[in-house]
This record gives sequence, C-alpha cells and structure tokens, in this order.
Amino acid sequence: METQTQYRRRVRQLIRRYRKATGRGDLAGLMEWITKKRREGEFSGSTWRQYRAALEAILGEMGVDTSALRGAIPKAAAERRVSRPRARPVKAVGITGRRALQGACRHLSAATQEDIMAWMEAGIRTGLRPGEWAQATLDHPNPGGRAVLTVHNAKHTNGRGHGVLRRIALLTPETEEWVRRHLALLRERQIQGISFATHYRNTRRALNRAYQRAGTRGPSLYSARHQFKINARAAGISAWDLAYLMGHASTITAQCHYGRGRAQISAFTVAPAPAPGDPAPVIRMREAPERPDQRIRRNPNQSRPIFHGP
Repeated sequence: METQTQYRRRVRQLIRRYRKATGRGDLAGLMEWITKKRREGEFSGSTWRQYRAALEAILGEMGVDTSALRGAIPKAAAERRVSRPRARPVKAVGITGRRALQGACRHLSAATQEDIMAWMEAGIRTGLRPGEWAQATLDHPNPGGRAVLTVHNAKHTNGRGHGVLRRIALLTPETEEWVRRHLALLRERQIQGISFATHYRNTRRALNRAYQRAGTRGPSLYSARHQFKINARAAGISAWDLAYLMGHASTITAQCHYGRGRAQISAFTVAPAPAPGDPAPVIRMREAPERPDQRIRRNPNQSRPIFHGP
C-alpha cells in the first residue's frame, strides 16, 4: 500500500510537470512527452526506473498503453547533456560518518536533531529498516525479563523475507532506552498530526539538505542498518541469526548487499526472540558459505549471486 501511494504521488508530480511544460493534461501526450525526455537524456537511469515503475503501475490499471516506456532508450553518452556523477552512498556510520552527521545537524532545529539521532542510534542497535518503525512495538517485559521489539518485516512478499514478523530481544538497558526514546518521538509526531510517511520523508530531506549546506556527505538513516550488520558480524553472530534479525530469507543477502567497515561496539546488544511456534527462523531459502576460502561474486548475466569455492 505504501508503494502504491508513492507511485500515485510520483505520477501526479509528472502530470503537473507535463501540464506546466506543455499546457496539456492528456495521458497519451504525457507518455510521448516523458519518453522524449528520456531519449534526450533528461533523466538518469535510477530516476527513469522510478518514473517508469510508477507510470506502469498506475496508468496500466487505467488501461493506458505504457509499452512505449520500455522502448525509450537515451542517445549516445556523447550526445547527452553532461551531468555531475552521483556520490556513492555512505554504508556505515563510522567515526568519519558520525563527525559528518554531527557537523551537518548543527544547522537543524533541536527537534529535528533529536529525531535524527534517535532514529540513527535505535537503527544501529536493532537493524530495522527506517520504514519498519511505523509498525514496531515494544513489549513490556516481565520482571527481570528482556524487552522484546516486534517488527513487521517490510519485505516479506514473494519469498523475500523469512516471515511476516520478527521479534528482537533487547539485551542492554541502553538499547532499550534508545528504542523507547525513538518510539516516543514517533508517537509525539503522530499526536501533532504528522503521519509516519510524512515524518520519515521530512526527516530524510532535512538530513540531505543539511549535508548539502555543509558541503559534505555522510550516513543516511538507512546507513544505521548497514552498521548493524557490521557490528553483528564483528561480534561473531551466526549467519542464521543475522538473517533472522534483519528479516532476510537468505543468509546471502547481508553478505552481498550490506556495507563493510569497522564495528562500533564490542558486545552485541540484541538477539532473536521468536515466539513459540513461530516458523520464521526455519524458513531459509539459501545458505551463505561460512568458510573464509569461499567467496561470493556476481555473474553479470544473473541477478542472484553464484558461489566459487574449492
């Protein structure tokens, strides 16, 4: 539902751009206009994929022929306008990243700084995707027990996750405090009439603008999840437990797609806490090699990793 909402918003934005540029509002003209822009090199590859997915999803439901989008191929690179290369995203929250984050946030309001820091610290300690906090709940522990964070896996369709839910036990008071603080701030924004989606979008944009103003780049809210993986592997967490904690159906995913860097903590602060009868921990699609002499690399003609070992 969230993806469909984003697609509709993107299509409305494109229609407004088309109407402003041409004075027209017909959908057939929109398809012709945007494919022409693509062929002229107006959009980068990633931007075009977002536009195409939104148009195919929304206009396709309305019966509009979107086949022209697949045939829109930009001109040769020499004929396209020269654009500034995009910087690679920061996939860890190390010492340099923290300094960049703190320096950029100095220009933000106190409330926005608090939102960003709580989101970042809670994410580093739990590994949640930023969007998964929308439905995350913290169960009150029994006397002397561990607090348990229940998370709705954001990517559990089409076999991409190990189940609908995952449960994470918080092992230290500091981790529990950061999680409680972050959840309290999210509730406070909802009381103020700000939806989670709007709050998340505004926080990301504020952080990006802060980096632009500071003339630097630093970790995003999603970088906290990458740092969680780094800390987990440095602490010796097994590939099985790491896949469960991150909501993956495969032990390969964390190794292939998540950043590598230095761990920030010496002791890990969370553990899997599946409920009785929860089948999620045993739903495993593929197993990653644990031996150091085995390595993962990608075949350019395949979307999935292939293993090469002795």
